Amino acid sequence: MIDHKLQLFLEKELLSKWSKRIIFTPDMKLYKDFGLVGDDVDDFLLHFTKEFNITFSNKFNFDERFYPEAYTIFDVFKNIYNKIKGIFSQKTTNAPELKDLSIAELQEAIKTGVLK
Repeated sequence: MIDHKLQLFLEKELLSKWSKRIIFTPDMKLYKDFGLVGDDVDDFLLHFTKEFNITFSNKFNFDERFYPEAYTIFDVFKNIYNKIKGIFSQKTTNAPELKDLSIAELQEAIKTGVLK
């Protein structure tokens, strides 16, 4: 269960695109579950950090967590293809797995004041 204030914030920021109410869970991810990329992530994080008085740690790397705005469906399929190819050829691929950002991490940032 997540904090009530965070639930209200997420509803305000994320549910404008959804027609029904969602109960947010700690394991939900901003990209995986809500498709946030590029400018949408920038806007969300700007509002989040202002609302909860959060700072970013030096270790927070936006590029490791989110796809850029211009990331296309072709890029997604290319990434999946390279992963499958790597599995069958027993080679590692160069495309890093995105870490995404979970609701649990947002909640932890509210407690500590730092988004890691």
